[in-house]
Amino acid sequence: MKSQKIYKFFSKYRNLWSIFILWTVVLVSSAVLIISAFFTYKNTKIAAENALKMQAMGIAITIQSFLQSIEIDELKDLDYGIFSEIILNEKWEGIAFISLYDEKGHIILHSNPELIGKKIELKKVSSYPYYHYLTLETLEKVFVGDFKINFPHGIYYILRVALHTYPAQVIVRKAKIFVGIKILASFGLILFGVLGTLIIKKVEEMQIKFKELESISLMTKILAHEIRNPLGSIKGFSQYLMNKVEDKLKDPIKIIVNEALRIERLTDELLLYTNPVKIYPTEFSLKELIEEILMGFKNNYPQIIFKLNLNQEIKIKSDKDKLKEIVTNILQNAVDAVLESPKNQKNIELNIEKKEDKIKFEIIDNGTGMDEKTLLKATEPFFSTKPKGSGLGLAIVEKLCEALNIKFKIESKEGEGTKVCLIIPELL
Repeated sequence: MKSQKIYKFFSKYRNLWSIFILWTVVLVSSAVLIISAFFTYKNTKIAAENALKMQAMGIAITIQSFLQSIEIDELKDLDYGIFSEIILNEKWEGIAFISLYDEKGHIILHSNPELIGKKIELKKVSSYPYYHYLTLETLEKVFVGDFKINFPHGIYYILRVALHTYPAQVIVRKAKIFVGIKILASFGLILFGVLGTLIIKKVEEMQIKFKELESISLMTKILAHEIRNPLGSIKGFSQYLMNKVEDKLKDPIKIIVNEALRIERLTDELLLYTNPVKIYPTEFSLKELIEEILMGFKNNYPQIIFKLNLNQEIKIKSDKDKLKEIVTNILQNAVDAVLESPKNQKNIELNIEKKEDKIKFEIIDNGTGMDEKTLLKATEPFFSTKPKGSGLGLAIVEKLCEALNIKFKIESKEGEGTKVCLIIPELL
């Protein structure tokens, strides 16, 4: 019993659970990507700086061992060329400059001989080596390592090794690109989560609609079965009495027959709307089909001018009966609209034009038209502005158009008329 309750609970809220799980995965994955990107960038930057430190230290150790091997008095007599040779050595590529300062900041040796003898302000630091960045006069930013070289009698010098940061910048730039890709991927995951949520909600709406249609379909079948039996009897006896009674009683009986036919038509429309559409494509002449439909309308509504603009023979492969149902429903709506209109001339125009493998079919009337609010609801089932309308005409048209891969569009303006456009494929 408990398991059934749990199953019902999860079945009822399965879409919410799906959204919750989806967003949990999306947010956790996005957070992991962003955190990973942050630490990747940070560690790359540290690694690049450590590489510069190691390079500066390697150069400093080599020079320190050389300088400590000579007498302190001989330092000033050293040729600056020794530093130039180091800079030009391929082994130590990437050196910006090398210099040696005394404790007061006087330049003893420098890879640029013009700077020897000048004085600079050395920053007092608590311990060496001291690493920092320095901007040159050329506006280039270099990585600097200051190393303390001790000599006998408490004398010391500061060795400064400045390195170009280009190699490190390349590594950091690549890390930035990689970080950018990860951040974009995290945004992509969030977008996926939004799309996933919309899809889940759409599926939920479709499931609800499908269940509603299933219920309506079952109810319609039961009602159709229960209605048709007595309706057949009513219609049959009414038609029988029509021939037996006096003329003054024929009009009331005629009303019974017409109402019975209306209920029968409504039952057929309900069955058509609520049940799946089965397609039986055949090849036929579109012109012949339209002329056949128009013949019936012209006979029933002689007060309306029907104009057909179709100058060529068009063969199409589709479901003839379903297409006839579509055109008949649209034409009946057009007829009702022009009959309600106060205009003296009542026109319905049919324009058919073939474009490549598509047929453009327009039905234009000069009837009452629809306002924007009515137009938005025109294809909704059971919505009708007619006193005895079922509200299924255009809903059925839309369903049949979808089944026949026909694009269906309505344009209307209140007081001016309505245009219905069908884009029909030549081959279904």
